[in-house]
Amino acid sequence: MKYEKVKLPKIIFDWLDNEIKQATMRLNVAQPFTTIAAILNEMNKKTFDSDLFWWINLPANQWKLIDALRCGYEAEPEPRWAIKAGNCYMYDSDSWTFTTILNLAIKSRCWWVEKKDALNIITSMGFGEVVDLNKEVEADD
Repeated sequence: MKYEKVKLPKIIFDWLDNEIKQATMRLNVAQPFTTIAAILNEMNKKTFDSDLFWWINLPANQWKLIDALRCGYEAEPEPRWAIKAGNCYMYDSDSWTFTTILNLAIKSRCWWVEKKDALNIITSMGFGEVVDLNKEVEADD
């Protein structure tokens, strides 16, 4: 049976990577449950960012962490918002040029990290839709 790496939000990925290294060295733990327990114990002693605190305290996310320790983990891809009109993707935001070739749109780096920035372009043009480029690429595969 092949296991897939668990995709974690970037903040959790960075935090977990650091905590696992420290817990393994400091506490000599390497098993998923003891690692999670050690991390939660350390977390109760410190003040953490609220997003991190709330994410890790959800039971479903604790199972996700256990799976990450079992199968490996990687950071979720950064958001990439693109503009699509019909079957075409914008590849030049200066001239509002579109292409039907998704690969060209990706390589041109004509995408936005903030969805609102892409929405502003659509408002200016008067047409198009904002799409999650990461999902468009998955669908294209």
